[in-house]
Amino acid sequence: MHYNEFKVLEIVDNKTLLIDYGFNNRAAAGDVLRIIEKGEPVIIDGVNYGTLDMVKDIVEVVVPYDKFSICRKIIHKAVNPLNPLDALNKTLSQLRPLKVDPSDITNRKIPTPTPIKKGDIAILTKE
Repeated sequence: MHYNEFKVLEIVDNKTLLIDYGFNNRAAAGDVLRIIEKGEPVIIDGVNYGTLDMVKDIVEVVVPYDKFSICRKIIHKAVNPLNPLDALNKTLSQLRPLKVDPSDITNRKIPTPTPIKKGDIAILTKE
């Protein structure tokens, strides 16, 4: 699948980016973009599956303009206003090992995120 690529134009502050994705590209508030760094090609059995890109972060369009949008990282959380103790709830995530055939393990290096920089690639996703 081919994704349209856009660019981080400016880092306004540690919560706000300007990305060259705007009304001219059919941008709308709520659209989601991944900020990425292109990775190495994933070629298995002679088939190119694309690149293993490093996802630096995921941002949402807050205000679109003609040629760019104001984008921020927004976390949506459902809270029950009738339960004051609801704010104390936490969800924990743990990484558990899979039952795999050890002879099939490749030890491919998975990219680790680096800071977002001006000029980084942004791709529109359906996340």
